[in-house]
Amino acid sequence: MHIAGATFSFGEISLEESAAILKALGFNRADVGAGWSSYHQILPQEAVADPDGQADRLRRVMDQHGLVVSELFIMHFGKPINHPDPQVREWTRGMFAGITTFARKAGFESVMLIPGHVHDDLGQTPAEAFDLSARELRALVAVARAQGLQCNIEPCAGSLAEQPADAIRLVEAVPGLGLTLDYAHQVQLGLGPDQIEVLHPYAKHFHAKQSAPGAFQARPDEGAIDFGRMVRKLKADQYEGVICVEFVTNQKLLDAGWDFRRETARLKQLLETALAEAG
Repeated sequence: MHIAGATFSFGEISLEESAAILKALGFNRADVGAGWSSYHQILPQEAVADPDGQADRLRRVMDQHGLVVSELFIMHFGKPINHPDPQVREWTRGMFAGITTFARKAGFESVMLIPGHVHDDLGQTPAEAFDLSARELRALVAVARAQGLQCNIEPCAGSLAEQPADAIRLVEAVPGLGLTLDYAHQVQLGLGPDQIEVLHPYAKHFHAKQSAPGAFQARPDEGAIDFGRMVRKLKADQYEGVICVEFVTNQKLLDAGWDFRRETARLKQLLETALAEAG
């Protein structure tokens, strides 16, 4: 197992600035964000329009700071993948093809996006939403595979894959699809480790942030997630991938006195200790 840091953990700063922070904190691997709020160190439209130039730029920044890239967090391109409008879905497929070309050239191992939700405001039923997501994801997995990339979704609150059983159902409906698992989303549902660990066999990548009921992000030693247990279970499950520390800056926590660099460093140390103790 390897530990990575996220370029999008430190607010509205440039890729160059965030890479320098990760290096200073002792990371040698990085997840990178592409689009949506502070996940914008890589702009999808620019990556699609100029994959060679943007990949060269990313590699130069990463090489300068001794970092290698792991997963590209795409989020989505403005509309979820299972939007009812076929023209929107066609546009998304085109964007995905372009950004996976960039991701291959930049050296990423995987790409991750959100699995979609029920567009009940547009008359979409849960069954229709699931079927559309599964169909679109099959196409996206094939595109990613052709580029030598693993395609993952994050089982997150408000999505079709919010509950573990729903995430498993969706992954099993899409051969080759994996999960990027972040316990914080399941903690917010009131789930305990036994209920979350059933997702381990489907996980190809992990995000790590501390979380507590009613507080999506908590300081590493103040939340509900036992990272020692998580690492031991991953070791027992023979997981050999990346765990990315993924706090995300927000103003409420800044006002409460958070230093996201400090909390990222603390969680990195906690995970490193857990890995060493797991053997």
